[in-house]
Amino acid sequence: MTGSLRSNVSRAFLLAGLLAAAAAAQAATGFTVTHGQEAQVSPGMDRSAVQQYLGHPAQSHRFGGESGVTWTYNVSGTDLAVYDVQFDANDKVVSVGEREVSVD
Repeated sequence: MTGSLRSNVSRAFLLAGLLAAAAAAQAATGFTVTHGQEAQVSPGMDRSAVQQYLGHPAQSHRFGGESGVTWTYNVSGTDLAVYDVQFDANDKVVSVGEREVSVD
């Protein structure tokens, strides 16, 4: 390999490694969603469609008395709101919405 080609290959591997690390860090903390992404989710959608549009949630939990789980996403541009997607027992969206959170 010539020096120039070797240098380009090394840069490509470095870039690929950095992109993989960034993706892993994002997945570990949960995805941040925009208002445009929020608008794509509506009641009746299944869980796989929501994950396709929004990615992995920052949190997944089951509130007392609810038949399904609620996925919570961070909202882009603010630390004071999160976006919740509530599913029923059949993994269909029953409600969506932002809510304020307190910053400790």
